[in-house]
Amino acid sequence: MPVNNSRQPQKFIAHQSYKTEIARQSGIAAHSWHFRTMLAYAGVTAFCLIFCAIYEIFSFGEHSLFMRTMFMIPLLGGAAPFGLMAASENPPSVSRVAFNLWNSGLAVRISGSLVHGIIEISGRVPDYDNYYWIISGIFLVLAFIIQIAAWRRGNSGKKRA
Repeated sequence: MPVNNSRQPQKFIAHQSYKTEIARQSGIAAHSWHFRTMLAYAGVTAFCLIFCAIYEIFSFGEHSLFMRTMFMIPLLGGAAPFGLMAASENPPSVSRVAFNLWNSGLAVRISGSLVHGIIEISGRVPDYDNYYWIISGIFLVLAFIIQIAAWRRGNSGKKRA
C-alpha cells in the first residue's frame, strides 16, 4: 500500500513561510546572525564600561580619556552597524574574511586604548602604542577593501542567516 507523502513537503513549506512571516514582522529577529553579533558587541561594550569604572576606583583618582572612551570602539564599530543590519529588511551579506579582519581590527584598537590608558594612569607617557593604531588601521582598511571587492564580485562568501 503506497503512502501518500505529498502533504509532508507542503507542511514544511507552510511552516517555513510561517516562520519567515513571523520573523519579518518582528524585524530584528529576522536576521539572527546580525542580531547575535550586535549582542556580542554590546556585551564587549558593557565589559569595557565596567572594566573602566572598576579600574578608576582603584587608580587613586587618576583617569585616562583613552580608557573612558574605550567603550565607544565596540559600540560604534560593532554594535551600531550590526544593529542597523539586523533591523533592516534585506541586510547585506558579509564576507567571512572581512568580518574576521574587522573583528581583529576592533580588538587591536580596544587593546591599544586599554594599554594607553593604563600607562597614562600610571603617570608615564606611552610611546609604543602607535603600533596598535597602525595595525588596527591596516586590519580595518583591509576588511573594508575585501568587503567592497566581495560585493562587486557578487560572491560574498557564505551568507549567514
